[in-house]
Parts: sequence; C-alpha cells; structure tokens
Amino acid sequence: MIRIRVKRDHENRMERIRITGHAEYDQSGKDIVCAAVSGISIGMVNAIEQMFDVQVHASDDGNGKIDCQLPDRLSSEKQASIRLLLEAMFLSLQNVADEFPSYVKISEW
Repeated sequence: MIRIRVKRDHENRMERIRITGHAEYDQSGKDIVCAAVSGISIGMVNAIEQMFDVQVHASDDGNGKIDCQLPDRLSSEKQASIRLLLEAMFLSLQNVADEFPSYVKISEW
C-alpha cells in the first residue's frame, strides 16, 4: 500500500508531503496506481525545484519514498507559490486515493 502523510501548519497551510510504499495493484511495470502517484509527485517536485531553484525533496528519497517539504528561509511570496503547488499535488494524489482506496491511504500528521 502507498501511504501519504500530509503535514500542515497552525494555519492549515501545506508544509510537507511524505509518500512511502508501493501500491502492489499489479506487477512492476504494469502498476497504474504506482505510476499515477509517481507521475504526480515526481512531476510536481521537479517542477517546484526547477521553477524556484530550491530543493524540496529529502536527499535520502529512494525507491518507494518521496519526502517533500517546504524549505526554510524563503520569501513569503515564494512560500505561498510553493504551498499552492504542494496543495495541487495533494489534491491530485487525493483523487488517486479516492479511486483506489485499497491501495493508497492518506493521513495527516
């Protein structure tokens, strides 16, 4: 199962999304659930990093793990833009979880 944990600040603004595990919906290379989650998350992380010249993923991300966090010491404008993109990523992942609840679980922490 893919587990997605979301962390928000005291104003309910997105701070972190951590994704772990594998869907095991189908065999490797044919798993549409893993492909959807990977495509959404990796695409958004790459876009954020290229657009804002920041690193948002943890350096130890690897097979079956993406840990995406709002960096410290950014302008409030840059923070707001990155939060918006993280929220968009979350909503897309929520759509996958809604379609495949036996394979993707989302929780807050």
